[in-house]
Amino acid sequence: KTGSITYNGHEIDEFYVRRTSAYISQTDNHIPELTVRETLDFGARCQGAEEGFAAYTKDLGRLENEKNIRPSPEIDAFMKASSVGGKKHSVNTDYILKVLGLDICSDTIVGNDMVRGVSGGQRKRVTTGFSLFFRN
Repeated sequence: KTGSITYNGHEIDEFYVRRTSAYISQTDNHIPELTVRETLDFGARCQGAEEGFAAYTKDLGRLENEKNIRPSPEIDAFMKASSVGGKKHSVNTDYILKVLGLDICSDTIVGNDMVRGVSGGQRKRVTTGFSLFFRN
């Protein structure tokens, strides 16, 4: 049998699969007493996302200078804010909260079957956001 794999009409060799997809577990295994924001911050710290992002931002700035690239002011401000260390909360976490529509419940505990917390749909989006920090 023959065939081809496409993603939105693009052949498999036209994009990097790991940057466009992620495995999201069917089970939502979180620490139920943590808030949504704390859960995502925990995922970022476990992955070392903050340290890696700071190094990435430094290299990106160097390359922009070498190639005389002027980034969009909004993107530049986000990148610089993301690379600042020692913050209580991550800008990246705030971004994921907003994208997944979890900013409205960011200070609510995640909960589980025994502890009342966010809704089932919100809990699934927390799992999705948490998984984003663990992508390679």
